[in-house]
Amino acid sequence: MTIFQIQCFLNVAEYLNFTEAANHLFVAQSSLSRNVSNLEEELGMKLFVRTKKYVRLTSSGAILYEEFSKLMKLGEAAVQKARNAELGENGSIVLGVIETQRSENFLPHALHLLRENHPNIRIDIISGNFHELRESMLNGRIDIALTLDFDIVDYPADDIIYQVFFESSPKCVISRSHPLAQQNNLHFDRLSTETMIAIDPSISRGAYNNIVQFCERHGFTPAHTIYATSIQNLLLKVEAGLGFSVLDENCISNSNTAVLSLPFYKTDPLHLVAVWKKDNLNPVIPLFTNYLLPQET
Repeated sequence: MTIFQIQCFLNVAEYLNFTEAANHLFVAQSSLSRNVSNLEEELGMKLFVRTKKYVRLTSSGAILYEEFSKLMKLGEAAVQKARNAELGENGSIVLGVIETQRSENFLPHALHLLRENHPNIRIDIISGNFHELRESMLNGRIDIALTLDFDIVDYPADDIIYQVFFESSPKCVISRSHPLAQQNNLHFDRLSTETMIAIDPSISRGAYNNIVQFCERHGFTPAHTIYATSIQNLLLKVEAGLGFSVLDENCISNSNTAVLSLPFYKTDPLHLVAVWKKDNLNPVIPLFTNYLLPQET
């Protein structure tokens, strides 16, 4: 059974005339008759009573006319819905943002453009630590994770796509009561005797490796290391004066009076990335990333 056979049947049922039905479909009457006959043969039932004077539906044909008409309308609606989604007329997207990020520096502008150009798209946003965002994206609970680039090592490389969309400078975060808080520009050798607070490698191997390699690149190893389960947990430990850490400046709230962020002398930037699964065919993903990613000039 083919879609064209169903169309032939529905048109004959509507016009009750093979010639008019063939003209409406722009096909030869012989082709129309053959397709209807093939459909009857495949179904094992007569759909029409044909005489020289009239064509009418059998009881089986009348039921199939009603049901096939519903199916065709559902199919047309499904195609239109898919077409609208492709054009950005409707659809939805769920974003995951790494905790503590000051999203006002990148997200509102992108979402404003998305809503302005595609007002029927539904948007939801969640936040979480590295592990939570990673699991949510891989399990399909979110479409895109907005996270830090060093965490990419914990994603399955063959299953994802990622692109950089924002750059941020690394800063040393320490308690305002710490003696180093009096420094205007921090040199790395001052940190060698301090306790380092790092994201637990079970939460993000990339985050842990990043801070360890950061220290190694600048010629020192911290005296002690303690672990945090999230950036928020890490900041709480910094506030309590338990040690120092390295964070991108975009996740450090200016309103947090308990923590001071100090610039490092000559160091490379950190990057935020948008990550999504290769097999996620949500048509809203390319629409959103088009507004999020930096535009070439």
